[in-house]
Amino acid sequence: MMKVIALAGNPNVGKTTIFNALTGLRQHVGNWPGVTVEKKEGVLEYRGQKFLVVDLPGTYSLTAHSIDELVARDFLLKGSADVVVNVIDATALMRNLFLTMEILEMGLNNVIIALNKVDLAEKHGIEINVRRMEEVLGVPVVAMSAKEGAGLDELKEKIHQMANGMLKERPVIPQYDPEVEREIEHIMAVLRDTELGEEYNLRWLAIKLLQRDDGVIKLILRHLGSEKLDEIMGHIAEVEARYKRAMDLIIASQKYEFIDRLMHRFVRYTKVEGESFSDQLDRFLTHPVYGLLTLFGVFYLMFKFVFAVGLPLQGYLDDAFTAFGEWLAPHIANEALRGLLVDGIIAGVGSVLSFFPLVFLLFLALSVLEDVGYMARAAVVMERIMRKFGLPGKSFIPLVLAFGCNVPAVMATRTLDDERDRLLTMLVNPLIPCSARLSVISFLAGAFFASHQALVAVSIYATAVLLALLVAWLLSRFVIRGEESPFIIELPEYLIPSWKTVTLHSWERSKEFIKKAGTIILLGSMAIWYLSSYPVQMGTGGSYAERLGMFFEPYMRLMGLDWKAAVSLLFGIIAKENVISTYGIIYGSEEAIAGAMTPLQAYVLGMVTTLYVPCIATIGAVRAESNWKWAAFTVVYMIALASLVGILIWNVGTALGY
Repeated sequence: MMKVIALAGNPNVGKTTIFNALTGLRQHVGNWPGVTVEKKEGVLEYRGQKFLVVDLPGTYSLTAHSIDELVARDFLLKGSADVVVNVIDATALMRNLFLTMEILEMGLNNVIIALNKVDLAEKHGIEINVRRMEEVLGVPVVAMSAKEGAGLDELKEKIHQMANGMLKERPVIPQYDPEVEREIEHIMAVLRDTELGEEYNLRWLAIKLLQRDDGVIKLILRHLGSEKLDEIMGHIAEVEARYKRAMDLIIASQKYEFIDRLMHRFVRYTKVEGESFSDQLDRFLTHPVYGLLTLFGVFYLMFKFVFAVGLPLQGYLDDAFTAFGEWLAPHIANEALRGLLVDGIIAGVGSVLSFFPLVFLLFLALSVLEDVGYMARAAVVMERIMRKFGLPGKSFIPLVLAFGCNVPAVMATRTLDDERDRLLTMLVNPLIPCSARLSVISFLAGAFFASHQALVAVSIYATAVLLALLVAWLLSRFVIRGEESPFIIELPEYLIPSWKTVTLHSWERSKEFIKKAGTIILLGSMAIWYLSSYPVQMGTGGSYAERLGMFFEPYMRLMGLDWKAAVSLLFGIIAKENVISTYGIIYGSEEAIAGAMTPLQAYVLGMVTTLYVPCIATIGAVRAESNWKWAAFTVVYMIALASLVGILIWNVGTALGY
């Protein structure tokens, strides 16, 4: 059985970079917090021994506020790891050692500290005596620069030694004021009469009970009963009254004081830094006005780049698939097989695959913005706006992830501490256009608005984001009420992106698009071809697709659309790319589609495709992260919203003569 190595640490400390270096995997590494929202696993082989490496979500503490914190805490608490590698950022020791102290308070004696970013710390004049740090903390410390691969071999060796019992440690435990220590001892004495000591460290339980940790309160209630628990909580309230502060604040401040005393024994600051260029840039990029203007400018340029470079490539691919179909058709004698391959699979899958360059370029642009460190600044700018609509600033991270794919974005809401914030963010998340919807938007923009593709795309994206904010405001006022949680985000260092990393990362994200084309889009294209070819060929009004579309056509007419749009949107529920593949199968070519709709109808179709029901995978993610009630609610409100917007744009546009 493989020994288990857990990687724990604050967000954005390089934990996933170390995970990838140890396992040879390519998990997403981002220069902003919240990238890892669930634990990931890989295998390390060293000295002929295999280890299971588990990358836990980044967390600032082990008090269970959010789901990611709970995932990390439960894994460590249940003793699932043979070795815990606590990755800490050498440039932010005080904050990172807070989590270290929480881990050591659990009673773990198998902790290795991976002191990452030591090269950056030296640049900032932070001199760390690593050997002295080991003596003071009582655990092994490995100085590292994970990005450069420095210290990796030493870390592997320490892991091997610790896992095989060749390293012993005597970790330091935080000490508090005598009055707090007395209360900890009192609670521990009460808990010793229970069976909790067999499974948990009693000092850790006592400290978490003092901090009124919900999970620990429920656990102790089951073992002590309400009467004894009420008595303990009464004691805690008396201590808080004497301090005139909540106990979690008392413990946190005394823990920071303890860390400060420790740091004086192994850290020396060799220079005092004034306002750096990075600080000046931050002031500009996070300014309420300049920052917002920069944000719009950055995203406009991003789409401009995607369309300017991607559309010619898309055209070449589309021509290649069309030429391949024309070449293949005469070689297949069987009419049904020819129709399935040429008109069904090549026309359907080919029309979707031709948009791969745009999807890859969008991910490339987003990866560059992430790695440079801009996305965290954008989150600060948007926080002020989002708060006015009832969303916490921390929601910006899952909402930005949704531009790539709504499924991981819904899962990323786990980083939100408050359940009300999490649910609110999850429900509006599907309104953010994902990369699949980019293929539909870019197709319609290219076919009907050749001179203004970027402007049309940005207008659809901006409308979708604005509607997401409005829906959030309505839900927060009338459906999901509650207090907003505070916004805390770490601004990472500005970095020059590694083109190798950015390209690999973009490929890892965009290859899902190709996988989908080879699976769900392929099946969808075959189904669409069958429905449009049987029992009679489409065009007679008797094909299954026409009958299905005709059923919904009266409703679609309210938005200026016909039965073909109805069929496309129905198949788009499986995967949004099916909207394009359906049109490709029905019309056969982009030119034929361009001649079948007006620009106004194309704009309505693009907007409705963006806003109506999310794909099945996203609905499943919402259900998994909440329940069926909220998943059904999401489907219903998005259909209503898309219909309302579609009808409004069509009638206003018609009245204006478009």
